[in-house]
This record gives sequence, C-alpha cells and structure tokens, in this order.
Amino acid sequence: MNKKAQAWGIDLIIASFIFIAGITAFYLFSLNSEGKITNSLLSEGNLIADSILSEGSPINWNQNDVSKIGILTSNKINETKLVMFYNLTKNRYGETKSIFNTKYDYYFFLADSVLANSIAVEGIGKQGVNSTTLIAKNLMKITRFVVYQDKLVTAYLYIWEE
Repeated sequence: MNKKAQAWGIDLIIASFIFIAGITAFYLFSLNSEGKITNSLLSEGNLIADSILSEGSPINWNQNDVSKIGILTSNKINETKLVMFYNLTKNRYGETKSIFNTKYDYYFFLADSVLANSIAVEGIGKQGVNSTTLIAKNLMKITRFVVYQDKLVTAYLYIWEE
C-alpha cells in the first residue's frame, strides 16, 4: 500500500505543476494582449494628434481635397481649418477615420470650449460623445499644448476601442 500512496503523490505534484503552468500562461497571454491594445492606442493616438496639430495637406486644404487633416497655420490654431475639421467630422466621420488611418474612434477637444466663427466647438469626433460622457473599454488620452487666439491652451485627444 505504500507504493500506491507514493504514486498518487507524484501524480498530484505533476497535475499541480500543469495547472499552475496553464494559469500562468493564461495570465501572461491576457496581459500581453492588453499591452498590445494599449500600445496600439498610444501609437495611433500620437499619430492622430500629430496630424491634427499640423498644417495638414495640402496646406490650404478643404473638405474635398484633404489628404491630411491639420488645424494649424504658423503654429497657431487656424479657426477656418478648425471649423472645416468640425464640419468634415460631423458630416463624414468615417472618412476622417480613413484619413487618419485608424480603426479606433476618436474625440478631440480643447481645454475650454472654443467659439469659432459663431459655431460652438465643444469637441470634434464621434457623434454623441463628449469629454464628460465618454465610457470605453480601452481608452487612451493624449495631451498636447497649442496656441489659440494668442493663448496657450491644452488640447486633448481621446482614442478608444469599442
């Protein structure tokens, strides 16, 4: 009977080792996939923020010929480009995602609501979302500083996965 007890003990040790290895592999895979999503959101968020806070392409772009959306002129926010970006996003949000080359949703806004050409621009991005009601599974916040109306303001870009 002593031999059976010893064999059962070895089986328990091997089973425990396999169980612990399986749980460890599961957690490593889970953490790694979350890290990939986080890195992807951060990378694409930075690219979108860089694009928005540039002059765009062509430099005097409009809704019909834009290849790169940018709202700056001489390193300051150009209200005309800001309004064009707002209108383009409002009317053709999916197209702006294609221009930014992203699969993620985004929402861009300045620290204080901006009144541009008599249009209240609280934020620009996915319709039905604003800076206070956004709830997402994976969310990344990109912060930049920019000059608007000769004042330094904070620009935020939220990018997320639905």
